Amino acid sequence: MSDANVHLLRSCAHWILFVSCVALVPPLCLGIIRKTKARLQNRVGPPLLQPLFDIFKLCRKGETLSSTMSGAFRISTVVVLATMLVLAWMTPWLSFKPWSPNADLFLIVYLFALARVFSLLGALDSGSAFGAFGASREVTLGLLVEPALLLGLVALGLFSGTSDLRLIFAYHQIQAPGASCIPGIWLLVGVSILLSSLVELSRMPVDDPTTHLELTMVHEAMVLEASGRNLALIEFSHALRMSIFFGLAAQCFVHAAAAVWRMNALTHGLLNIFGICLIAVSVGVLESLSVKLQWRKVPEFVAYVVSMSLLAAFVAAGSGVAKL
Repeated sequence: MSDANVHLLRSCAHWILFVSCVALVPPLCLGIIRKTKARLQNRVGPPLLQPLFDIFKLCRKGETLSSTMSGAFRISTVVVLATMLVLAWMTPWLSFKPWSPNADLFLIVYLFALARVFSLLGALDSGSAFGAFGASREVTLGLLVEPALLLGLVALGLFSGTSDLRLIFAYHQIQAPGASCIPGIWLLVGVSILLSSLVELSRMPVDDPTTHLELTMVHEAMVLEASGRNLALIEFSHALRMSIFFGLAAQCFVHAAAAVWRMNALTHGLLNIFGICLIAVSVGVLESLSVKLQWRKVPEFVAYVVSMSLLAAFVAAGSGVAKL
């Protein structure tokens, strides 16, 4: 078999594996969180892939639309899903992704913001008071947590000397005077991204996604008017967003380990998937043992996350000065 055929088969295998992960990992993360919470409550809980079955069931159901809705409601759902798929392709949340274009960290942050804007438009277009209430809180949380996410990624860019996430998350050994700081930077940024994801995804301790009180909902209040296929797309987009954040945090932790122990590509991939599942388990434990913060305490929680990202940026900047 020629080298060209081998390269083609390898590329096809990477694409098949990547598409399978995009389809299965998001509902699996939700299933792991729900299963963990059920076991801690001494219940059997639903199957791990129950969120995937729920999406299929929603696709077969009809829709109930408000008379005040315009085309913005449907367009927003499609744009959010398309943006999440582009982010899943560009963002290095998996170590075995196929070829993708340059993923500038500022572009990635703006794409996350674009998805948030259209989700807000969909919530406001429904004409529901709870949708507007949830959208208002979503904007507030996004405004607070976006600096933490950006500072964390900038810290990695400062140390790597590039803003391209593909190069930042490439597995290679850096032989430099400040190389001993690599594990610390990766760990700080990994924890920062993980805590930022709890705010971005409106999960505990910022918001309780299982509450039945609309006055305290954030994401759930924004999708109260959605149903049928529209709700299925929204739920899958939200789960994919969760997987991307968990994958980025897991990649940071794997890079911290790779800076100390030499690993091959297969080990990187397995640890990446294991790390995403372990983070999902940790989130399930956190949601079972912690209590929801009061709304006025949320900025304090976000301040800790920003401080951690800022510390990582200072360490990265100091390492860059040491290299010079």
